[in-house]
Amino acid sequence: MRRIAAVARTLVVLAVTGSLLAATAGPAHAAGGITCQYRLTQWPAGFMADLVITNNTATAIDGWTAFWTFRTATQVLTTWNGSIVQGTPFDATARNISFNAVIWPGTSTTLGWTATATGTDVPAQITVNGASCPVL
Repeated sequence: MRRIAAVARTLVVLAVTGSLLAATAGPAHAAGGITCQYRLTQWPAGFMADLVITNNTATAIDGWTAFWTFRTATQVLTTWNGSIVQGTPFDATARNISFNAVIWPGTSTTLGWTATATGTDVPAQITVNGASCPVL
């Protein structure tokens, strides 16, 4: 029981410290104030999609990683303005490339791809640099 309490206290300290670091570190984190738009064009057995990440904060985001889960098995075929790696047919991790690593305050960047899938939906949850990115 004491061990569980100690672990819980450590997790709380880490969570608070992480929140403070995210709030003060600025450029490396997309801690809040970001939004995502997921645009989808479907065709039989596949689709094309764009993920638009908008920085509504007062600080630049210097380097970004987005993560989401597809609702049906999906195979990403081609990408532009970033790279996508799939650990399974259901998840996707996207990263910037050199020319769009920085998202300045009040601006957006767009990542696009084509994929095959039996069904397509807008992901319910997208994160950017570990922070939730509300889908508009």
